Amino acid sequence: MRTWIACAGWLCVVSLGQAQEHAPPPAAPAPLQSASVPPAAEAVAPPLAPATSAASAPKATAPAEEALPPQTVTITATSDAKAPHVRFMAYRESYLTARKVWQVSSGSVVMALRLIPAKLSATIDDVRVALQGNGALMPIKVSAGGVFVVPLNDDIAAQDGTFLVNKGRGELTANIVLQPSVARDAWNVTRVGQVLRDARRAVRAITPWYKRPFASDVQSLAFCAAERGSALQLMDGEQLIATLPMNEAAVNDINQPVFCKIFDGEDKYPGHYRVVMPEQATVLLL
Repeated sequence: MRTWIACAGWLCVVSLGQAQEHAPPPAAPAPLQSASVPPAAEAVAPPLAPATSAASAPKATAPAEEALPPQTVTITATSDAKAPHVRFMAYRESYLTARKVWQVSSGSVVMALRLIPAKLSATIDDVRVALQGNGALMPIKVSAGGVFVVPLNDDIAAQDGTFLVNKGRGELTANIVLQPSVARDAWNVTRVGQVLRDARRAVRAITPWYKRPFASDVQSLAFCAAERGSALQLMDGEQLIATLPMNEAAVNDINQPVFCKIFDGEDKYPGHYRVVMPEQATVLLL
């Protein structure tokens, strides 16, 4: 469930820090050389006197590198390792919506935000998010593609908390995404139908009445994998009842293609049959 309601991020500014690292001692070749040190190849040995005999011949000049003191090469680079500190959006509105989703669905569905680049130069793979109240920052886990579940924190909501990011002004916006919160080992056929009904109630609860004619409803629940060829197993206790191929094409919460076994809630399997998914599979509301 990905596109039926959107929320825009606030504008923000991000600063870049600097990091320094030291090259190995000069015995090993250094990647860079200080401009103040001439290359060894440019060192010129004094001219040799004419040779008169082996005993009187001058000794060979030592290589220039041996006469140089040890050098330290400094590499200066940009770093984005600082904690998120740029205001993205207020927390309270997202908190109220997420709490309603949780209450209406009896905890089987959660609300997430999907961060979306608003500029061509923006990137998502390195995005970090934190929640700020009057106390310390609360880091928030962001999945691949920029999706994070909105936490429910009454204290921070009462403090007019703020979501912070590590991106620049106007680089990001966000959409609401609904996700099942059922544990991977707790799925059965009855739970599939229940989560679908809960998700549909949640959509109605958070969609203003004047937008409902245009809002997309949750149509199905899907167990999906990135590649074709995976399968679900329906188990009755320890007995394998059926193997269900995951080969129906769909897109996930970040619009990447996936292959799924899709349930519409009207499936005729006995409700107590357990649904066992592959290790890398995810569960989506479509």
